[in-house]
Amino acid sequence: MEKNIFNKKKFKYGAVAVVITVFIIVIVIFLNLIAGILTEKKGLKLDLTAQNFYEISQETIDYIKNMDSDVEIAVMEKKSELESYDSSKIVVENLNKYEQNSDHITVNYYDVTENPDVVNKYAANYNGEIKARDIIIACGDRIKVTSVDMLFNYNVQNYYQTGNLTYSGYKGEQEITSAIMNVTDSNRIRVALLSMYNGEAIYHGDIAIGLASFVQMLDKNGYEYTLVDLLTDEISPDDYDLAVLTAPMNDLTDDCIKKIEDFLYNNGNLDKDMIYIADVLQRKTPRIDEFLEVWGIEVGGNQVIESNNDKIQQINIMRNTLQQTQAAKAPVAEIANEEYSEGLSNTKLPIVAPATRNINLLFESNVDRDTTPILKTSAGSILLPLNLQDQSSDTALINGEEPTEASEETQATTEFDIESAERSENIVMAMTTKSSMDSNDQQHVNNLLVIGSASFTDPCITGTATFNNAEFIINTVNKMCDKESTAIIIEEKLFDSAPLNITSSKLSLISKIIQFAIPIATAFCGALVIGLRRRNR
Repeated sequence: MEKNIFNKKKFKYGAVAVVITVFIIVIVIFLNLIAGILTEKKGLKLDLTAQNFYEISQETIDYIKNMDSDVEIAVMEKKSELESYDSSKIVVENLNKYEQNSDHITVNYYDVTENPDVVNKYAANYNGEIKARDIIIACGDRIKVTSVDMLFNYNVQNYYQTGNLTYSGYKGEQEITSAIMNVTDSNRIRVALLSMYNGEAIYHGDIAIGLASFVQMLDKNGYEYTLVDLLTDEISPDDYDLAVLTAPMNDLTDDCIKKIEDFLYNNGNLDKDMIYIADVLQRKTPRIDEFLEVWGIEVGGNQVIESNNDKIQQINIMRNTLQQTQAAKAPVAEIANEEYSEGLSNTKLPIVAPATRNINLLFESNVDRDTTPILKTSAGSILLPLNLQDQSSDTALINGEEPTEASEETQATTEFDIESAERSENIVMAMTTKSSMDSNDQQHVNNLLVIGSASFTDPCITGTATFNNAEFIINTVNKMCDKESTAIIIEEKLFDSAPLNITSSKLSLISKIIQFAIPIATAFCGALVIGLRRRNR
């Protein structure tokens, strides 16, 4: 009689081994599918780059999680095309993070030639031309347009030296987050940037980059600015909420002063604000000084330097449009009014005050005006006299050094004895508030913020997480304008000379290991264990 092969012990063990092996393979495949879905939807990827290029900051995540407006990010390029390059792949991964961290953000990719209807939809609310590689951030009919290439900074100095234009860093999160804030902000402040006179810039060319950085900070935090020519343009209270006077080299005319006064007065309604940025590179400005005096503020004819080494920071500042940096010694400033530290993410970071003039408060309170110091230097700071009629010693003064050139005009400055100079606290940023009550007992307010230097917002300072200048200044301006939005300052991620820590080939290898090697190894181990158990029985 033949034996039933299905009753054989070997068959039974073999069948169990096969079932267990298949079961393990199914489990691994299932887990791999789940991991793939979670990676796509929840961003469960490891960023192995030194500066986390593929990630977005917690500040951005907190903002987009709490917003309640729907935003579409429309990229005018095929996703597969962007993913084929290491640089633009960073953009794709960044945008994935925005979509993964907010239910109100969708990211779509379009080919401009294949989707003319999409282009026309956004072009209806945009003055410029929408092109390939543009990135549109839209909320309703409000849009901001940037591009893939604008999300990177370029090495300008290397271009002048070698003729090769290379990326120096990635600023994509700055641009995308600020654009989202712009289109979703219901409390946009309209800014009149008083920076021109008869078609020419009113400020010294060496501080142009610092002023541009300040304007960019405003733009990225929900302020909508317009360049205003003080000679030909009006500063209408109907058109603007805030006026910014950018360190004029020469004094303003009486007509210009009256335009500013009329704007602030607002036909008796007040409720308009102003920022005046002073600088050590200005000449004498008696009309501006007289205007400020009414507000209880005097910008002194000195540069504030620091004698206490513990209160000095060695920094770099940019001095011209070629982005050449210059080393400088900057006093560390202290917050003089704790109200303006409220809302800062890190109050321990230093605020530096490079190349700044001192500010004197002429009164604390006078009829309808009150003055408040906002930033001050230590009790060991010194006032270095400026010669506001002569620019021959600008460089020395910026660095807080004693000028070396002697002339009849600069004699008082060159004879300055730094060792015997008086040491005391000095204000470098201040606010004046004018208030009145209307017939309905409603209060109306003007605010005038005075900043002692355009270098407060130099990009070498605001572009790093080392100093708190950027967040503090935006936080102060927000409070002045009753703007509820939180200041978000995101530093640029710099590319090092070394390549990214993980290459495309390494990424491909890791992917193959996860998809094939691990499941096969698991199945093999399972079969081996079962085989050993059978053999030992």
